[in-house]
Amino acid sequence: MSLAAWVRRARTPAPAPVAREYAYLEPADLFDMEIKDDPEASPVLCCTGDPAGAAAFQALWLKRIAGTGRYAASVSVRGQGGTPAADGGLEARAHDLVQAAVTVPRQTVLIGHKEGAAWAALAAGRYPAAALVLVSPQKVPKEPPTPVGGPPVLLVVAEAETQTKEVQAVADAYGIAPLTFAGSPDDVFKGAGAEGLLDAILSWLARKE
Repeated sequence: MSLAAWVRRARTPAPAPVAREYAYLEPADLFDMEIKDDPEASPVLCCTGDPAGAAAFQALWLKRIAGTGRYAASVSVRGQGGTPAADGGLEARAHDLVQAAVTVPRQTVLIGHKEGAAWAALAAGRYPAAALVLVSPQKVPKEPPTPVGGPPVLLVVAEAETQTKEVQAVADAYGIAPLTFAGSPDDVFKGAGAEGLLDAILSWLARKE
């Protein structure tokens, strides 16, 4: 963490606490698949800028992640889903994500979608994530904090987003090239394209561990 970031954080009052809504699935919960927990695989915690919050990941993402032997979870930050609204902007939502991450068993992978990518980027500057995955990032600071512990970072964007200034800024900030998928940023939760996208992310995670 840079000195400027530390000073800003130290001078910023702690956000008002909220009772956060979670969704989670463990490999043992997949009775029809007989999947065993993989102790070598990092758990995964997801967040999205979609107002549905944690529920957005339930239909496809959590089951598919748990199917690889990983603990899979998603969280609704303040004002999303069943989590009550509370004061605070970007920093407060990143705080919510950090607080969710420390409850996950073992060091977790942070996956952020749209505005959730901005929260994940800030959270990774405070929490030692096992990996950081930014999907169609929006509102990410031009100079996101350096991730604690130097985890691998994956940037995933829709083909139509590759030339946008925001995506290019994020790619430059982390020194990485984006992985692209067909469709729009809103097509990540359902359909064949969503399954392919998630498989690509999980394949990348498996190679990095």
